[in-house]
Amino acid sequence: MAGAWSHLFFGERSTEPELIDGTDYSNEEYVGSLADLRWVNRSLGGETALVRHLYPMIAAENRSTVRILDVGTGSGDLPIAIVKWARSQHINVQFTILDINEIATHEASRLANDFSEIRVVRADALQAPFKDESFDFVLASLFLHHFETPSAARLIREFSRMARRAVIINDLRRHVIAYYGIKLLTRLLSQNRLVRHDAALSVLRGFTEHDVVAISKLSGVTLRSTRSFPFRLVLISQNGVLGGKK
Repeated sequence: MAGAWSHLFFGERSTEPELIDGTDYSNEEYVGSLADLRWVNRSLGGETALVRHLYPMIAAENRSTVRILDVGTGSGDLPIAIVKWARSQHINVQFTILDINEIATHEASRLANDFSEIRVVRADALQAPFKDESFDFVLASLFLHHFETPSAARLIREFSRMARRAVIINDLRRHVIAYYGIKLLTRLLSQNRLVRHDAALSVLRGFTEHDVVAISKLSGVTLRSTRSFPFRLVLISQNGVLGGKK
């Protein structure tokens, strides 16, 4: 009971599993939840939180090809948006997008069909099949909060290992307004059972700056956290710039 109350008052991260991390859903429900997530990224600051940090870094690279890994990509909407921007800037980006869920990778492949810059890989993020510094940037959006703190630290270590230039994590900031706000929005705007259950729970599993410090210490990777409107935290480790690897 004490744990439940602490989550209610947002002092600790919830450890309650999200439905989307299990298997009790239909293909249709899962695809529907991905569509709702695309709306969230477009409308509630998810895309903005990521790209306002990433785009200047890509532009500063001045390389013939910029290699990017997006982990836990869902249906790949953010990589598609980044590729569209890169094309408009005449920048060649090559994306690898990774997810462990077969439905997600199928949907990502379908949506990215017209983007030759994107390849889809189905794999476990904790055992990513890539060598050290295989990518210039490693990204993860609304992914890290699905993991308990020790596993989140393992992921950060893996991301840092694979990134030559920077790791950028775009995730939820735990806050009372975010919790009740998304709870209301999903009741009004979504009929999807997974979204209605998981959206508010995701906020309870989200982060504060204190959580980021704990993950940074466990991972051995220096993370800089920045708040992004409305309730996002962007975590950045820049290798060779901020001393990303201790």
